[in-house]
Amino acid sequence: MQQNKTVNMTEGPILRSVIVYSIPIILGGMIQIFFNAADLAVVGHFANSIATASVGATSSSISLVVNTILGLSVGINVVLGRALGSGDEKRAQKVVHTSIAFSLVAGLVLAGVGFFLAEGLMILTKCPENAFAGAVGYMRIYFLGAPGILAYNFASAILRSKGDTRRPLYYLIASGVANIGLNLIFVAIFHLDALGVAIATAVSQYMAAGMTIYRLTKETDACRFIPRETRIHAKELRDIIRYGLASSVTNAMFSISNLQIQSAVNSYGDSAVAGNAACASIEGFAAAGNSAFNAAIVAFLGQNVGAGKKARIKKIILCCLLCSVTFTAFFGLVFFTFGGPIFRAVYLPKDAEAVRIAIVRTYYLLIFYWVPAAYGVIGGAAQALGYSFPIMLNSIFGVCVFRTIWMQLIYPKAPSLHMLYICYPVTWGLILLLHSVVFFYAIIRYYKKGVVR
Repeated sequence: MQQNKTVNMTEGPILRSVIVYSIPIILGGMIQIFFNAADLAVVGHFANSIATASVGATSSSISLVVNTILGLSVGINVVLGRALGSGDEKRAQKVVHTSIAFSLVAGLVLAGVGFFLAEGLMILTKCPENAFAGAVGYMRIYFLGAPGILAYNFASAILRSKGDTRRPLYYLIASGVANIGLNLIFVAIFHLDALGVAIATAVSQYMAAGMTIYRLTKETDACRFIPRETRIHAKELRDIIRYGLASSVTNAMFSISNLQIQSAVNSYGDSAVAGNAACASIEGFAAAGNSAFNAAIVAFLGQNVGAGKKARIKKIILCCLLCSVTFTAFFGLVFFTFGGPIFRAVYLPKDAEAVRIAIVRTYYLLIFYWVPAAYGVIGGAAQALGYSFPIMLNSIFGVCVFRTIWMQLIYPKAPSLHMLYICYPVTWGLILLLHSVVFFYAIIRYYKKGVVR
């Protein structure tokens, strides 16, 4: 029974295994985006564009704080994957309990930091004045759900490391349905607007975390979670941070650079903020494949490197790369083509100017989404082979440094939304180039010496 719910990563057909492993993650990502889109749709239909702007204005700030920590879950995939691949059950148990303990501690810290920084972050990003109070309230409630967010994602990373991608999807669906129901209650009935959406989100995140951790307590292998043994093991935490740091820093760099862009978008008013948020939401559907195949490459390489299955490495990388680029390019093109009707019907039925701005963003981002899909897999492969630090440096330079130069020197010469958005594909191309250099160096060394860092 247990085997039916897991994917064998070290034996059998690679392409089929990668697809079977990734589909639940893709669906989970799409469902998560769908539920986030429901937040915007509910306030768009039952409130107004100011409430939509209140939610949208917080996205970059929340991403900066939350996704920086969530990036460390990649380290769980690498460390736990290698332990499982090599049959080291004792180490696997330490990784499991360290991951859960760390997620809870980090979540509590994050809740406190986010709650008190909310107002300052909205001032920093120049949130429109009439959306300011709603945005601050939304952020504070959202961050109170941080322990649930981290616990769900870290616990899901444990299940995915052993090849179980279905159960995290089931729990996400259940919590997402609850989220939509609570949205309608708090916004449509009690008229809490952005605050109601935040409450619904926080409650649903704790639901997802509770179900996922409970599932881990019922596992019968090395991934079983035993509450009384919850503690942080120093070596395992160091290794998780070591292999996850690149993703963590990458997320932070993207969020920091996006704060600059979000601040510039905010200066164009409520409609710009709402339109930008709507387009960013549907971009998430295209990006779901990127996240799924990035998780797949790290998990599959982690187990195969640990098991010494050297002959499978190149095939795994090629399969993940082709799947990720094909999937993301297809959905990017679909949403690029049909974005306008979606914005008008779902997100922004009351704001034609916001729809126009959302369409402008699609011109520069959606048709190029295959580029981050490519560098996500290539960077993930390099991380799994032990080259996290160079990938981190690439992200710092390509995202933070380059985008800062763009926003400080290039954008002011011809300030417009067009000049803002073109920064994204240019940055993606630069990162793809840098990651490719590191990847080829890592793979050549691996096949020549047969070792990883």
